Amino acid sequence: MNSSQHYRPPQGIPSHRSPTQSSSSARRGPGPMVSNSANTPHQPLTPAQIQHQQQLAAQERELAKRRARKPTDKTIPETLEKLVPNVRLYRELRDVERRYDATIMRKRLDIQDAVNRNIKNHKTLRVWISNTAKDQPWQLSDRPLEENAFDFESGQIPTFRVRIEGRLLDDEDDDEEADTDSGNESASEKKPATAQKPVRKFSSFFKSIVVELDRENKLYPEGNLIEWRRPPPIPPQQPGAPMMQPPPVVEFDGFEFERKGDLDVLCTIKLERNETPDRYRLSPQLADLLDTKEDTRAGIVMGLWEYVRKNRLQDPDERRTINCDAPLRAIFNTDRLYFPQIPDLTVPHLQPLEPIVLQYRIRVDSAATTSPFVYDIAVPIDDPIRAKMSAILQSPQYSLQTREILGIDDQIATIVQAINHSKAKRDFWMNMALDPKGFVDRWVASQKRDLEVILGENGGVEAEESRRKGFYERALGEGVLALLTKQHQQMQMQGQMPMQVMQ
Repeated sequence: MNSSQHYRPPQGIPSHRSPTQSSSSARRGPGPMVSNSANTPHQPLTPAQIQHQQQLAAQERELAKRRARKPTDKTIPETLEKLVPNVRLYRELRDVERRYDATIMRKRLDIQDAVNRNIKNHKTLRVWISNTAKDQPWQLSDRPLEENAFDFESGQIPTFRVRIEGRLLDDEDDDEEADTDSGNESASEKKPATAQKPVRKFSSFFKSIVVELDRENKLYPEGNLIEWRRPPPIPPQQPGAPMMQPPPVVEFDGFEFERKGDLDVLCTIKLERNETPDRYRLSPQLADLLDTKEDTRAGIVMGLWEYVRKNRLQDPDERRTINCDAPLRAIFNTDRLYFPQIPDLTVPHLQPLEPIVLQYRIRVDSAATTSPFVYDIAVPIDDPIRAKMSAILQSPQYSLQTREILGIDDQIATIVQAINHSKAKRDFWMNMALDPKGFVDRWVASQKRDLEVILGENGGVEAEESRRKGFYERALGEGVLALLTKQHQQMQMQGQMPMQVMQ
């Protein structure tokens, strides 16, 4: 029966890096970096392109006008409560809608905040190591050689195949194992079948898997180093650059390789963890200050902020300036620092995590060999609720429903505008029917005030002067003279004016 062995990373094991990572990148010479596009002359726009841009600008202006004319008021005045049925019920529904909108928006903000916090849960990744042997000398004992043969070799090359596999344990598996170890008989009862949940593959937890065989390279020219590496992530692109698709990665549950050999050999397996966001190993001074040996960049900055706030190290005049105490001074070698510089100042104190190192002896004296130990590795995984929250935020159904609601709101605003217009028409005819003379006098006075505002006259029109016939004749003559003068100027500009001016 296999025994469970929890992994504890040994001290002093250097981190395994690929040759491409360890080699220094090429450095360019001094001087400013000039883009090749700066030397290319500016290409003038063609008439078709200019016309297309003008059409787009005209469409944008037209859309802006439509948006400006579109009604937005959805409130029915209280004066219509006696005329339009169910106005009070409509107002109550509007209040309920506002409360629902506020609640939904608050919940979405809470979900967004929970998703951004990126809380991790820890589960157990169980790793098994086994190997098989093939065409070994002891396996060919039942195949006697020919008596007259000069070549005493069997023609078969002895090989061995090693397999490293892992599986993420669920909570049910842990409970079942605990019950089995304690002798609980109820653990053997069959549980009802449930829908299978998507489980992460073994390779998704690691950036690289490297196996080193402890034997002479001269005797085995095929190499004693076996490695698998995940493609590096795509660096951030410049604005406007085409989006690059990441290379596809085929995840697997088992890593398997085959090598030649007829002797037992010791192999060292190094697993480099793949975590998002990346965690780093802290320097001894920073680890003592934050009371942790591994953390993410965001966690380190948050821990330093908590330390600064608890010890009241902020400058009273400039709150973004930190007055370093003895522990901070030992880490950053300065008496004062600017807090936004902390992410850059902590880079020298961060190192990649040490790889997980497993030892296994490959045996070829039996057809199949399994390690007597299984290795349990604590791995961080995303909270399953976080995936559901992200699905809620990115749901296309929410966008469709929002657009549908906005369309209904526009229809309600249009209906309310039509109701207000109908109310204004009704008030107009009702007032005229109740008091025709007074209504006409008030309407004429209103038109008079509008005319004064349009003409921009300071003193206005005297009531006594407006009753005389000459007032309107003089205004009519001035209007006709202004019209003829305007036509005369237009004809001069068009070159159609005759030599003699008609009197």
